[in-house]
Amino acid sequence: MKKLHKVGVLSLANILALLGALTGAIKVAVFPVLALVAGGGLGDLDAAINTIGESVTANIKDVISFAVAGWLGGAVYGYLINIVLGWRNGLDVEVK
Repeated sequence: MKKLHKVGVLSLANILALLGALTGAIKVAVFPVLALVAGGGLGDLDAAINTIGESVTANIKDVISFAVAGWLGGAVYGYLINIVLGWRNGLDVEVK
């Protein structure tokens, strides 16, 4: 077993920013398709494609805002993790 005593704050922030961007991309791309399928709006394929396109275009800012929120949250959590790891004398991690 190895002990983890510190995490890189910026490294953790960058990882959580990427996870936030992926979450935003799922929200932007997948949810409109699911809503269209659930609403039974696939009868006219051209209208369905236009609806999905409009929804994606209108919500593309969510990808950026989720990434920014993930980065800020990751930075705060990284800082707090380092404080708690100091109190706790590290965290046991098994590394191969």
